[in-house]
Amino acid sequence: MQLLNSYTSHISSQPLLATLEDIASKVEIQSRFCIYHPDYKPLKLPDEAISRFERLPLNLQHKFLNFQLCNFLYSIYYNGAGRTILAINTEDTHSKNSQNLENNTFMGVDEDFYNQLHLSNKGEGYFETGWQVLGEKSNGNLVVKKDELTLQIEPKRHLQNTQKWALNDLVAIKMPPNLVQNGFYMAVGNAGLSNHTDTAIDSQLVRVYFNVSPEGAVAVMGSLTCQLNTMFIPFTFKALYNPSDYDRYDTAVLYFDKSNYPIIWQVLRSLYVKYKPHFREQMLLFTKFLAPGLALAEEPNNKFIAKESFGLNRCQIVTRSLLEAWQQGDESTKNRMALIIKQFALRGIELHCPYLNSNSQDVYTPLKL
Repeated sequence: MQLLNSYTSHISSQPLLATLEDIASKVEIQSRFCIYHPDYKPLKLPDEAISRFERLPLNLQHKFLNFQLCNFLYSIYYNGAGRTILAINTEDTHSKNSQNLENNTFMGVDEDFYNQLHLSNKGEGYFETGWQVLGEKSNGNLVVKKDELTLQIEPKRHLQNTQKWALNDLVAIKMPPNLVQNGFYMAVGNAGLSNHTDTAIDSQLVRVYFNVSPEGAVAVMGSLTCQLNTMFIPFTFKALYNPSDYDRYDTAVLYFDKSNYPIIWQVLRSLYVKYKPHFREQMLLFTKFLAPGLALAEEPNNKFIAKESFGLNRCQIVTRSLLEAWQQGDESTKNRMALIIKQFALRGIELHCPYLNSNSQDVYTPLKL
Protein backbone atom coordinates (compact mmCIF):
# COMPACT_ATOMS: atom_id res chain seq x y z
CA MET A 1 0.00 0.00 0.00
CA GLN A 2 3.01 2.31 -0.20
CA LEU A 3 1.83 3.63 -3.59
CA LEU A 4 -1.63 4.39 -2.21
CA ASN A 5 -0.23 6.20 0.83
CA SER A 6 2.16 8.20 -1.36
CA TYR A 7 -0.60 9.52 -3.59
CA THR A 8 -3.00 10.05 -0.72
CA SER A 9 -0.53 12.36 0.97
CA HIS A 10 -0.47 14.56 -2.14
CA ILE A 11 -4.19 14.79 -2.79
CA SER A 12 -5.85 14.34 0.58
CA SER A 13 -7.16 17.92 0.47
CA GLN A 14 -8.55 17.62 -3.03
CA PRO A 15 -12.08 16.59 -4.07
CA LEU A 16 -10.70 14.09 -6.60
CA LEU A 17 -9.73 11.51 -3.98
CA ALA A 18 -13.13 11.76 -2.34
CA THR A 19 -14.82 11.21 -5.71
CA LEU A 20 -12.64 8.20 -6.53
CA GLU A 21 -13.43 6.74 -3.11
CA ASP A 22 -17.14 7.32 -3.77
CA ILE A 23 -16.79 5.39 -7.03
CA ALA A 24 -14.81 2.60 -5.37
CA SER A 25 -17.32 2.20 -2.55
CA LYS A 26 -20.65 2.70 -4.34
CA VAL A 27 -20.45 1.51 -7.96
CA GLU A 28 -21.32 -2.18 -8.27
CA ILE A 29 -20.85 -4.48 -11.25
CA GLN A 30 -23.80 -6.86 -11.07
CA SER A 31 -24.83 -9.82 -13.18
CA ARG A 32 -26.56 -9.45 -16.55
CA PHE A 33 -24.51 -6.36 -17.50
CA CYS A 34 -26.13 -4.22 -14.80
CA ILE A 35 -24.29 -1.29 -13.19
CA TYR A 36 -25.72 -0.43 -9.77
CA HIS A 37 -25.32 2.71 -7.65
CA PRO A 38 -27.39 3.33 -4.50
CA ASP A 39 -28.01 6.98 -5.43
CA TYR A 40 -29.24 6.35 -8.99
CA LYS A 41 -31.37 4.02 -11.04
CA PRO A 42 -29.44 0.95 -12.19
CA LEU A 43 -28.04 1.07 -15.70
CA LYS A 44 -29.34 -2.14 -17.21
CA LEU A 45 -30.46 -3.72 -20.46
CA PRO A 46 -33.98 -4.87 -21.40
CA ASP A 47 -34.50 -8.58 -20.72
CA GLU A 48 -34.72 -9.42 -24.43
CA ALA A 49 -31.35 -7.75 -25.08
CA ILE A 50 -29.65 -9.54 -22.18
CA SER A 51 -30.34 -12.98 -23.65
CA ARG A 52 -28.74 -11.92 -26.94
CA PHE A 53 -25.66 -10.47 -25.27
CA GLU A 54 -25.19 -13.59 -23.13
CA ARG A 55 -24.86 -15.65 -26.31
CA LEU A 56 -21.91 -13.55 -27.52
CA PRO A 57 -18.30 -14.74 -27.09
CA LEU A 58 -16.94 -13.95 -23.63
CA ASN A 59 -14.47 -11.34 -24.91
CA LEU A 60 -17.30 -9.38 -26.57
CA GLN A 61 -19.36 -9.59 -23.39
CA HIS A 62 -16.44 -8.10 -21.46
CA LYS A 63 -16.08 -5.32 -24.05
CA PHE A 64 -19.74 -4.43 -23.67
CA LEU A 65 -19.48 -4.48 -19.87
CA ASN A 66 -16.50 -2.13 -20.18
CA PHE A 67 -18.60 0.13 -22.41
CA GLN A 68 -21.52 0.14 -19.95
CA LEU A 69 -19.36 0.88 -16.94
CA CYS A 70 -17.29 3.59 -18.66
CA ASN A 71 -20.40 5.38 -19.91
CA PHE A 72 -21.92 5.24 -16.43
CA LEU A 73 -18.83 6.80 -14.86
CA TYR A 74 -18.65 9.39 -17.64
CA SER A 75 -22.28 10.53 -17.35
CA ILE A 76 -22.59 10.38 -13.56
CA TYR A 77 -19.17 11.39 -12.28
CA TYR A 78 -17.43 13.16 -15.17
CA ASN A 79 -19.89 15.55 -16.80
CA GLY A 80 -23.11 14.98 -14.86
CA ALA A 81 -25.25 14.39 -17.95
CA GLY A 82 -26.71 11.18 -16.51
CA ARG A 83 -27.57 12.52 -13.07
CA THR A 84 -30.98 13.74 -14.17
CA ILE A 85 -31.78 10.82 -16.47
CA LEU A 86 -30.86 8.19 -13.85
CA ALA A 87 -32.16 10.08 -10.83
CA ILE A 88 -34.20 7.79 -8.59
CA ASN A 89 -37.15 10.20 -8.37
CA THR A 90 -37.69 10.43 -12.15
CA GLU A 91 -40.21 8.16 -13.85
CA ASP A 92 -38.59 7.85 -17.28
CA THR A 93 -36.62 9.76 -19.89
CA HIS A 94 -39.52 10.17 -22.30
CA SER A 95 -40.20 13.82 -21.49
CA LYS A 96 -36.65 14.88 -22.35
CA ASN A 97 -36.35 12.66 -25.40
CA SER A 98 -39.70 13.88 -26.72
CA GLN A 99 -38.31 17.40 -26.98
CA ASN A 100 -36.38 16.24 -30.03
CA LEU A 101 -39.72 15.56 -31.74
CA GLU A 102 -41.14 19.06 -31.34
CA ASN A 103 -41.69 21.35 -34.33
CA ASN A 104 -38.61 23.46 -33.60
CA THR A 105 -36.27 20.53 -34.17
CA PHE A 106 -35.03 18.77 -37.29
CA MET A 107 -33.09 15.51 -37.08
CA GLY A 108 -32.61 16.17 -33.36
CA VAL A 109 -31.29 19.72 -33.90
CA ASP A 110 -33.06 22.67 -32.28
CA GLU A 111 -33.12 24.88 -35.37
CA ASP A 112 -33.90 28.15 -33.59
CA PHE A 113 -31.07 27.76 -31.12
CA TYR A 114 -28.70 26.43 -33.79
CA ASN A 115 -29.35 29.58 -35.82
CA GLN A 116 -28.64 31.76 -32.78
CA LEU A 117 -25.25 30.08 -32.39
CA HIS A 118 -24.56 30.38 -36.11
CA LEU A 119 -25.43 34.08 -36.23
CA SER A 120 -23.12 34.68 -33.25
CA ASN A 121 -20.21 32.97 -35.01
CA LYS A 122 -18.07 35.82 -36.37
CA GLY A 123 -15.91 33.51 -38.47
CA GLU A 124 -15.63 33.96 -42.22
CA GLY A 125 -14.27 30.56 -43.16
CA TYR A 126 -10.80 29.05 -43.35
CA PHE A 127 -8.51 27.50 -45.96
CA GLU A 128 -7.99 23.76 -45.68
CA THR A 129 -4.94 22.25 -47.37
CA GLY A 130 -4.51 18.85 -49.00
CA TRP A 131 -7.16 18.90 -51.74
CA GLN A 132 -6.02 17.30 -55.00
CA VAL A 133 -7.12 18.80 -58.31
CA LEU A 134 -8.67 16.04 -60.44
CA GLY A 135 -9.86 18.11 -63.37
CA GLU A 136 -11.60 21.20 -64.72
CA LYS A 137 -15.19 21.41 -65.92
CA SER A 138 -16.33 23.26 -69.03
CA ASN A 139 -17.77 26.03 -66.84
CA GLY A 140 -14.37 26.60 -65.21
CA ASN A 141 -15.16 24.82 -61.95
CA LEU A 142 -12.56 22.47 -60.50
CA VAL A 143 -13.09 18.92 -59.25
CA VAL A 144 -11.04 18.35 -56.10
CA LYS A 145 -10.70 15.37 -53.77
CA LYS A 146 -9.45 14.77 -50.25
CA ASP A 147 -9.60 11.35 -48.63
CA GLU A 148 -12.95 9.91 -49.80
CA LEU A 149 -14.68 13.25 -50.42
CA THR A 150 -14.92 14.78 -53.91
CA LEU A 151 -16.14 18.35 -54.41
CA GLN A 152 -16.73 20.75 -57.28
CA ILE A 153 -15.51 24.26 -56.47
CA GLU A 154 -15.43 27.70 -58.07
CA PRO A 155 -11.79 28.89 -58.21
CA LYS A 156 -12.68 32.55 -57.65
CA ARG A 157 -14.69 31.72 -54.52
CA HIS A 158 -12.77 28.81 -53.04
CA LEU A 159 -9.09 29.34 -53.90
CA GLN A 160 -6.78 32.01 -52.53
CA ASN A 161 -6.09 34.85 -54.96
CA THR A 162 -2.43 33.86 -55.26
CA GLN A 163 -3.18 30.14 -55.67
CA LYS A 164 -1.98 28.63 -58.95
CA TRP A 165 -2.87 25.09 -59.84
CA ALA A 166 -2.23 22.30 -62.31
CA LEU A 167 -3.74 18.84 -62.66
CA ASN A 168 -2.97 16.63 -59.61
CA ASP A 169 -1.68 19.60 -57.59
CA LEU A 170 -2.60 19.88 -53.92
CA VAL A 171 -4.42 23.12 -53.16
CA ALA A 172 -6.05 24.83 -50.17
CA ILE A 173 -9.77 25.53 -50.53
CA LYS A 174 -12.08 27.85 -48.58
CA MET A 175 -14.25 26.00 -46.08
CA PRO A 176 -17.30 27.23 -44.12
CA PRO A 177 -16.75 28.74 -40.66
CA ASN A 178 -18.62 25.93 -38.91
CA LEU A 179 -19.02 22.18 -38.53
CA VAL A 180 -21.54 19.93 -36.78
CA GLN A 181 -20.19 17.36 -34.34
CA ASN A 182 -22.21 14.88 -32.27
CA GLY A 183 -24.69 17.24 -30.65
CA PHE A 184 -22.53 20.35 -30.99
CA TYR A 185 -22.38 23.37 -33.28
CA MET A 186 -18.66 23.98 -33.87
CA ALA A 187 -17.14 27.28 -34.98
CA VAL A 188 -13.78 27.07 -36.77
CA GLY A 189 -11.41 30.03 -36.62
CA ASN A 190 -10.35 31.95 -39.72
CA ALA A 191 -6.79 30.72 -39.09
CA GLY A 192 -8.03 27.15 -39.37
CA LEU A 193 -8.55 24.26 -37.03
CA SER A 194 -6.63 24.17 -33.77
CA ASN A 195 -3.28 22.52 -34.45
CA HIS A 196 -4.16 19.04 -33.23
CA THR A 197 -2.80 17.58 -36.47
CA ASP A 198 0.49 19.44 -36.11
CA THR A 199 3.42 17.05 -36.05
CA ALA A 200 5.66 19.46 -34.18
CA ILE A 201 7.07 17.96 -31.01
CA ASP A 202 5.94 20.89 -28.87
CA SER A 203 2.41 20.97 -30.28
CA GLN A 204 -0.23 20.18 -27.66
CA LEU A 205 -3.98 20.55 -28.03
CA VAL A 206 -5.70 22.02 -24.97
CA ARG A 207 -9.40 22.10 -24.11
CA VAL A 208 -11.18 24.69 -21.99
CA TYR A 209 -14.60 23.54 -20.79
CA PHE A 210 -17.44 25.99 -20.21
CA ASN A 211 -20.39 25.24 -17.95
CA VAL A 212 -22.71 27.97 -19.19
CA SER A 213 -26.42 28.44 -19.82
CA PRO A 214 -27.80 28.35 -23.38
CA GLU A 215 -27.90 32.16 -23.39
CA GLY A 216 -24.33 32.20 -22.15
CA ALA A 217 -23.21 29.88 -24.96
CA VAL A 218 -24.61 32.27 -27.58
CA ALA A 219 -22.92 35.25 -25.93
CA VAL A 220 -19.59 33.46 -25.50
CA MET A 221 -19.73 32.25 -29.12
CA GLY A 222 -19.92 35.84 -30.33
CA SER A 223 -17.22 37.20 -28.05
CA LEU A 224 -14.70 34.37 -28.51
CA THR A 225 -14.99 34.11 -32.28
CA CYS A 226 -14.69 37.88 -32.66
CA GLN A 227 -11.60 38.23 -30.45
CA LEU A 228 -9.69 35.12 -31.55
CA ASN A 229 -10.35 35.72 -35.25
CA THR A 230 -9.11 39.29 -34.88
CA MET A 231 -5.88 37.83 -33.46
CA PHE A 232 -5.87 35.15 -36.20
CA ILE A 233 -5.32 32.33 -33.68
CA PRO A 234 -6.22 28.78 -34.79
CA PHE A 235 -9.08 27.46 -32.67
CA THR A 236 -12.37 25.63 -32.63
CA PHE A 237 -15.22 26.38 -30.26
CA LYS A 238 -18.25 24.14 -29.95
CA ALA A 239 -21.52 24.51 -28.04
CA LEU A 240 -24.44 22.10 -27.64
CA TYR A 241 -27.15 22.91 -30.19
CA ASN A 242 -30.06 21.73 -28.01
CA PRO A 243 -30.91 23.89 -24.95
CA SER A 244 -32.49 20.81 -23.33
CA ASP A 245 -29.01 19.24 -23.11
CA TYR A 246 -27.54 22.04 -20.98
CA ASP A 247 -27.78 20.06 -17.72
CA ARG A 248 -24.20 18.83 -18.05
CA TYR A 249 -20.91 20.45 -17.00
CA ASP A 250 -19.37 20.79 -20.49
CA THR A 251 -21.96 22.69 -22.48
CA ALA A 252 -19.25 24.34 -24.59
CA VAL A 253 -15.58 23.58 -25.32
CA LEU A 254 -12.72 25.68 -26.71
CA TYR A 255 -9.77 23.93 -28.43
CA PHE A 256 -6.42 25.63 -29.04
CA ASP A 257 -2.68 25.02 -28.98
CA LYS A 258 -0.88 25.12 -25.64
CA SER A 259 1.58 27.73 -26.91
CA ASN A 260 -1.30 30.20 -27.22
CA TYR A 261 -2.46 29.88 -23.60
CA PRO A 262 -1.09 33.27 -22.45
CA ILE A 263 -3.21 35.01 -25.10
CA ILE A 264 -6.22 32.77 -24.48
CA TRP A 265 -5.92 33.48 -20.75
CA GLN A 266 -6.34 37.21 -21.36
CA VAL A 267 -9.38 36.61 -23.56
CA LEU A 268 -10.96 34.23 -21.06
CA ARG A 269 -10.48 36.62 -18.17
CA SER A 270 -12.22 39.56 -19.88
CA LEU A 271 -14.94 37.28 -21.24
CA TYR A 272 -15.59 35.69 -17.84
CA VAL A 273 -15.98 39.03 -16.09
CA LYS A 274 -18.46 40.18 -18.74
CA TYR A 275 -20.58 37.01 -18.82
CA LYS A 276 -20.10 35.71 -15.26
CA PRO A 277 -23.88 35.48 -14.52
CA HIS A 278 -24.19 32.85 -17.28
CA PHE A 279 -21.59 30.52 -15.71
CA ARG A 280 -22.54 27.72 -13.33
CA GLU A 281 -20.20 26.51 -10.61
CA GLN A 282 -19.81 22.79 -11.39
CA MET A 283 -16.76 21.60 -13.29
CA LEU A 284 -15.68 18.34 -14.89
CA LEU A 285 -13.88 15.65 -12.92
CA PHE A 286 -10.10 15.43 -13.53
CA THR A 287 -9.92 18.96 -15.02
CA LYS A 288 -8.08 22.05 -13.75
CA PHE A 289 -10.11 24.80 -12.13
CA LEU A 290 -9.73 28.17 -13.86
CA ALA A 291 -12.85 29.83 -12.45
CA PRO A 292 -16.31 28.62 -11.35
CA GLY A 293 -17.76 26.87 -14.40
CA LEU A 294 -14.49 27.08 -16.35
CA ALA A 295 -11.94 24.25 -16.44
CA LEU A 296 -9.05 22.96 -18.55
CA ALA A 297 -7.40 19.73 -19.68
CA GLU A 298 -4.84 18.61 -22.24
CA GLU A 299 -5.74 16.33 -25.12
CA PRO A 300 -4.57 12.84 -24.05
CA ASN A 301 -1.43 11.66 -25.84
CA ASN A 302 -1.77 8.07 -24.60
CA LYS A 303 -5.20 6.90 -25.71
CA PHE A 304 -6.87 3.50 -25.52
CA ILE A 305 -8.46 4.04 -28.95
CA ALA A 306 -7.65 6.50 -31.75
CA LYS A 307 -10.64 8.79 -31.22
CA GLU A 308 -11.05 9.24 -27.48
CA SER A 309 -11.89 12.41 -25.60
CA PHE A 310 -10.16 13.50 -22.41
CA GLY A 311 -13.13 12.50 -20.26
CA LEU A 312 -13.52 9.05 -21.79
CA ASN A 313 -9.78 8.46 -21.48
CA ARG A 314 -9.75 9.20 -17.76
CA CYS A 315 -12.99 7.28 -17.14
CA GLN A 316 -11.55 4.33 -19.04
CA ILE A 317 -8.60 4.20 -16.63
CA VAL A 318 -11.02 3.95 -13.70
CA THR A 319 -13.20 1.47 -15.59
CA ARG A 320 -10.31 -0.90 -16.20
CA SER A 321 -9.33 -0.69 -12.55
CA LEU A 322 -12.84 -1.64 -11.40
CA LEU A 323 -13.02 -4.49 -13.90
CA GLU A 324 -9.62 -5.76 -12.75
CA ALA A 325 -10.85 -5.84 -9.15
CA TRP A 326 -14.03 -7.61 -10.31
CA GLN A 327 -12.01 -10.25 -12.16
CA GLN A 328 -9.76 -10.71 -9.11
CA GLY A 329 -12.80 -11.35 -6.94
CA ASP A 330 -11.79 -8.56 -4.55
CA GLU A 331 -14.05 -5.54 -4.97
CA SER A 332 -13.29 -4.00 -1.62
CA THR A 333 -12.90 -0.23 -1.58
CA LYS A 334 -9.29 -0.64 -0.50
CA ASN A 335 -8.36 -2.92 -3.41
CA ARG A 336 -10.28 -0.84 -5.94
CA MET A 337 -8.53 2.36 -4.82
CA ALA A 338 -5.13 0.69 -4.98
CA LEU A 339 -5.82 -0.50 -8.55
CA ILE A 340 -7.14 2.91 -9.65
CA ILE A 341 -4.04 4.66 -8.37
CA LYS A 342 -1.81 1.98 -9.91
CA GLN A 343 -3.44 2.39 -13.34
CA PHE A 344 -2.99 6.17 -13.32
CA ALA A 345 0.65 5.75 -12.27
CA LEU A 346 1.29 3.21 -15.05
CA ARG A 347 0.14 5.79 -17.61
CA GLY A 348 2.32 8.49 -16.09
CA ILE A 349 -0.62 10.58 -14.88
CA GLU A 350 -0.20 12.25 -11.50
CA LEU A 351 -3.38 12.43 -9.46
CA HIS A 352 -2.64 15.89 -8.13
CA CYS A 353 -2.74 17.15 -11.75
CA PRO A 354 -4.77 14.58 -13.76
CA TYR A 355 -5.51 17.21 -16.42
CA LEU A 356 -1.91 17.00 -17.65
CA ASN A 357 -0.25 14.44 -19.88
CA SER A 358 2.76 12.56 -18.61
CA ASN A 359 5.82 14.85 -18.24
CA SER A 360 3.81 17.90 -19.29
CA GLN A 361 4.49 21.27 -17.69
CA ASP A 362 1.60 23.01 -15.94
CA VAL A 363 1.55 26.53 -17.40
CA TYR A 364 -2.17 27.00 -16.86
CA THR A 365 -2.67 29.84 -14.41
CA PRO A 366 -6.25 30.16 -13.10
CA LEU A 367 -8.08 33.37 -13.92
CA LYS A 368 -7.39 36.31 -11.60
CA LEU A 369 -10.81 37.81 -10.98
